[in-house]
Amino acid sequence: MLEGTDAKTHLDLTRIVTRATEFRDRIETVPVRRSYRLIVFAVIVLAYLMVTALQARRELWHDELYTYYIAKAPSISRLFEEIKLDLNPPLMYLADRASMNIFGDNRYAARLPSIIAFLFGSFCFYAFVSRRLRPVYGLLAMFFFWSTPFEYYATEARPYGLIVGFFGLAMVAWQRAVEPNRRAASVWALFFAVTGMMCSHFFAVIYIAPFCLAELWRWYSSRKFDLAMWVALLLPTPFLFAYKSVIARYQGSNFPSTAQASPLKIVGFYYRMLEPESLFLLFALCAGLVFMSRFERPRAGKLGRLTSLEWVVIAGLLLIPVLVNLAIMRSHGTAFPRYSGPALFAVAFLFTLLLGRVSNFSRTAAAAACCVLFVYSMGAEAPAALKSLFGRNAPTMHVSPIVNVRPDLPLVINSGLSFLEMDRYADPTTVARLYYLTSTKFAIQYAHASIFQGFETLKRYFPIRAAVEPYNKFVMEHHTFLVLGKVNYPEDWLLRRLMDIHATLVYLGDYYGQQLYQVTMPAE
Repeated sequence: MLEGTDAKTHLDLTRIVTRATEFRDRIETVPVRRSYRLIVFAVIVLAYLMVTALQARRELWHDELYTYYIAKAPSISRLFEEIKLDLNPPLMYLADRASMNIFGDNRYAARLPSIIAFLFGSFCFYAFVSRRLRPVYGLLAMFFFWSTPFEYYATEARPYGLIVGFFGLAMVAWQRAVEPNRRAASVWALFFAVTGMMCSHFFAVIYIAPFCLAELWRWYSSRKFDLAMWVALLLPTPFLFAYKSVIARYQGSNFPSTAQASPLKIVGFYYRMLEPESLFLLFALCAGLVFMSRFERPRAGKLGRLTSLEWVVIAGLLLIPVLVNLAIMRSHGTAFPRYSGPALFAVAFLFTLLLGRVSNFSRTAAAAACCVLFVYSMGAEAPAALKSLFGRNAPTMHVSPIVNVRPDLPLVINSGLSFLEMDRYADPTTVARLYYLTSTKFAIQYAHASIFQGFETLKRYFPIRAAVEPYNKFVMEHHTFLVLGKVNYPEDWLLRRLMDIHATLVYLGDYYGQQLYQVTMPAE
């Protein structure tokens, strides 16, 4: 029997638990007012726009500079001519061009189309999930998606944000279009979404596979061919044939074997996209289960029951990394995890469904998990973004001590990635002695990659200030020079070539996260 302080403590704890239980039960049963939902959405949108604005302060990197330079072409005809330098359909460049014409020539304007499209696609995904689960579970699925590393592409001037926007719209439009007594607007919306994907990325023909699989299943099970749906899904696909030559050029390029597509990359996609957040997903699940403990009520209607067609779409989404890697394996190309991003919609949905099933679709459980993932998704990038805003070491290349290191010698950049970025951001004195050396023969021999051997062509279109010269011509004219790079970076070859011919390399320090060497060519 408890006495004194122990009895009082026990009574206080009992009251707290009782009130918490009453509060939880009230959340479960009280209808959510429309005004409350609007406030929640306003907070989410405001937080998203603030965080993405901070993230977008970073400098444009190599791939984004392609988007930026093409979007800044002097005319639309020139823009379409320059598209052949990159590997994407025109929509991203046109969207960036319009954004920068309206909001000015700056990094945020270049990334704004991706920021808006990513947010729009996320809310479409919320609507897709909410149609089968509770609205709060729609938010949970959306926050799960934001918690993955793919959220980074919301602030990248590349097509992946647009893909999220159009794919999210396609999910909602398809879901409405397969229901009885559908409206024609849903089929038109699906057609618009598929067209947008086709105008954004070449892998869009794979991204529509989940919907095609579902339509095949619907055709088989109902014995009725839905012509309107097939037209909406397939009519936009011939657009990609207009870029057949660009695709052929990509297939003819050489890529490092370590980066090429393989069956292992399929597993690697899910590992790389889920491993960073696995601990927070566990916290979210635990938080949800703790808050719903001892809450029991009958499941309402068909809550949480997916149709067979929706299960086919989910399965098709999970197959996207398989299809992408198989397609790239034919050309021995590079398979980056970002190519399979839409598959994460399925993972987010299944995670949400799991919590719903084990918690009997408790609002409180979902709300608790939402809080964990919202704080994580919005806060994961905030420290770095705030550092870039207020810190002394903002991510810029404008000033560097490298300008004072042997200023009498030419500075050769080993990496094609770094060369384009330094040409854009380094100080004029450094750019004036900056070089990139080309040699398809040695690139293939040492790096098994030739993807950076087109800078001479690039220089005719982009405002590249630094020099691009053939390797043999440069070493004949310069016996001593500086090289900035990493020896073992897969796509770079110059330092390995110099070591192979026994050139003298003297380490001078680290700059821009790479090693600087003074090179003296061997006597002939």
